[in-house]
Amino acid sequence: MDLFTPERPEWTVEEAAVALGQSASTVYRYFRSLSAVGLIFSVRPGRYLLGPGIVHYDRQLRLSDPLLRAAEPTIIELSHNVMGPGLLFISRIHRDHVMTVHEHRLNGEPFAAGTFARGRLAALFGGAPALSMLAFMEVRAAGAMFRKAGCDESEWLETKRRMRVVRSRGFAVGRDDPDQGTIHISVPVRQDSGTVIASLSLALASAACDDAAAERMGAVLAEASARLAERALTQARF
Repeated sequence: MDLFTPERPEWTVEEAAVALGQSASTVYRYFRSLSAVGLIFSVRPGRYLLGPGIVHYDRQLRLSDPLLRAAEPTIIELSHNVMGPGLLFISRIHRDHVMTVHEHRLNGEPFAAGTFARGRLAALFGGAPALSMLAFMEVRAAGAMFRKAGCDESEWLETKRRMRVVRSRGFAVGRDDPDQGTIHISVPVRQDSGTVIASLSLALASAACDDAAAERMGAVLAEASARLAERALTQARF
């Protein structure tokens, strides 16, 4: 499935076999299985795209995931306290990356999601959404993820320093990092046990949010994160 990207959305069995280093017969069986459940489909003979079945499973996820079920009411409440244009979004760690799983545009106004667009894989050790989660994990676990992600070992001490700052502050701020002209303010979403399950973030134009405003928004996000975690727990019980 990872072969299908915006840059290369269409594949033949033969092309996929070369890319994966597998036999054409093996890839054909794989494509046939994916096609049977609608995850890919043949746009024309022998050429495949991602299929409508993905939309079906996306709906299933939205209806069954306790965090996503809790997201909408929490973010709607939060949006009343934040002026747009901007973006509120929830991210999770996914396969050594950070990925946004829910987003809401403030006031319905256009705002570029950039690096953290829903469904887009972003670097695990880059930007406030990731840092707000990593800072509240065990250092040993974060270090293992750092090495697995292939980051430069010489940068680990600086990364730990940044994590300590975020942990002390309660939220992470990334101004023009990684998206120029955008400030991201992020807080962790944690279970009662302290386990980090996601991050809740606000993206605004950098020029519209000075440091004092970022501090205020960090506190507002932290309160919303607590409500989100409690709602997700309630959803999980039913």
